[in-house]
Amino acid sequence: MATAEFPESAGTGPQRTPSGTLWRAVSIALRAPSIFNTQPWRWHLRSGSVWLWADRTRQMTHIDPEGRLLIVSCGVALQHAACALAAIGHRPDTQRWPDPDRPDLLARLTAGPVREPTPDDIRALHAILSRRTDRRPSARDTPLATFHLNALRGAVEAHGVHLHVVRDEQLPVLAAATAQAEQIEFADPELRDDLDRWTHRDAIDRDGITPEQVVPAVSRRIPQRTFLPDREAHLEPGDGSDRSASYAILFTDGDDRRAWLTAGEALSSLLIEAAQRDVSVNPMSSAVEVPATRAQLAELLCHVGHPVLTLRLSPAGGKLPRSPRRAATDAIET
Repeated sequence: MATAEFPESAGTGPQRTPSGTLWRAVSIALRAPSIFNTQPWRWHLRSGSVWLWADRTRQMTHIDPEGRLLIVSCGVALQHAACALAAIGHRPDTQRWPDPDRPDLLARLTAGPVREPTPDDIRALHAILSRRTDRRPSARDTPLATFHLNALRGAVEAHGVHLHVVRDEQLPVLAAATAQAEQIEFADPELRDDLDRWTHRDAIDRDGITPEQVVPAVSRRIPQRTFLPDREAHLEPGDGSDRSASYAILFTDGDDRRAWLTAGEALSSLLIEAAQRDVSVNPMSSAVEVPATRAQLAELLCHVGHPVLTLRLSPAGGKLPRSPRRAATDAIET
């Protein structure tokens, strides 16, 4: 029989109420990564269902004015919650955009019939709990095997989303677009304000990017974002150079809120699949935040889709500290 061990944080709160199962699932989903670790979601437990809302108070209003990355982040959390619910022993039932008059109400998740968790369900749960974002350069010389990349592509294609693995001859364009995006954002005071807001957080906030998650600037094929231009990064980069890393563009057929939410769900599935394969995934959003560089990414796709994120894919490294996460009681309303 497949079994799952749930973290203590998933076992607090109103477990013995009818909503206890959903509380546990959503508590686990709070581990989901998000743009700048903004955690831009609110969950409301209501009558046997849990409602996912976009939290606009956590939106990066200048970097992400349309809320594209906010909704993608919420999509990751939604799929994480559905996977956790399956591991707990219920069939997840997800209704997306349940009320057209409330555009920030993204989804309703309900615990369906009781079912025995499968080994895949349990492995997915363990991947959610163990996954970390690794910004260190890949230290291994061996690139990812093609079958790993194909499995990650399959994980996103299951949601109707697509993954383009950037070819070697396309890497200079990706590198130039990434560097240009950072230059544009650093030159704009309003964009800098967004960056500063989420990289200079008080520890009590339990969110944002901290020095423990950032590496100092080192030579790479594709530049890493300078999260802390005025502070020291504390994560030791090691002696890697990313020479073995692969890069991919997550993209969608449409470019609307429904497509963004689905892209987030697809990204969740990719992250879970990658963690089970010891593949490190570093989402890189700077090139999609600036219209001019996002257009350059679209050119790499031959304009057959809409870029959502760039991903750096590499063999997993050593242990990493956990990113801060808000307490369940701060993000879940009962």
